Amino acid sequence: MTTALAMDKTAARDAEALTREAFDAFYTRTAAALRSYICRVSGSATLADDILQESYIRLLGAPPLEEPQRKSYLYRTATNLITDHRRAQGRRQRWWQLTAPRAEAVEPAFDVSSDVERLFARLDPQERALLWLAYVDGASHREIADVLGLKEASIKVLLFRARNKMEKLLREHGIEGTP
Repeated sequence: MTTALAMDKTAARDAEALTREAFDAFYTRTAAALRSYICRVSGSATLADDILQESYIRLLGAPPLEEPQRKSYLYRTATNLITDHRRAQGRRQRWWQLTAPRAEAVEPAFDVSSDVERLFARLDPQERALLWLAYVDGASHREIADVLGLKEASIKVLLFRARNKMEKLLREHGIEGTP
């Protein structure tokens, strides 16, 4: 354990603070993929823009990190912000139900047009995050575990379950894979 701690301290010492140019280059390389991830997991393009901005702001306030750790930090921060937003949304909804029980239902803030996107939105946020990170971003199990704050050993099982659930939804709606 002390060896790992010493390696972490060495890596932190070797990591340099981001210069303006380095940040701009890092942002250019990572922003589009991160925004897509946030859109799919949160289900809202407007929320994705806010969370994207907040994630990069928090990165600027973080201690210096090597590039792979920076990317992991961004995805983890975005995932946590999505979770925080959902919790706050749930609290607001419960409050409105208590104070205005006869209020009309509010339509979702996003419009999912294609069948596959609509089915993808039916997965829970963690399942969407797992599938997106693994199959769209091509992240390794270790990277997914770092982003989602899970144990690396559980990623394979969780990914298997999420993939099976998505396949079942697709089959139920007549969307089959190619033989």
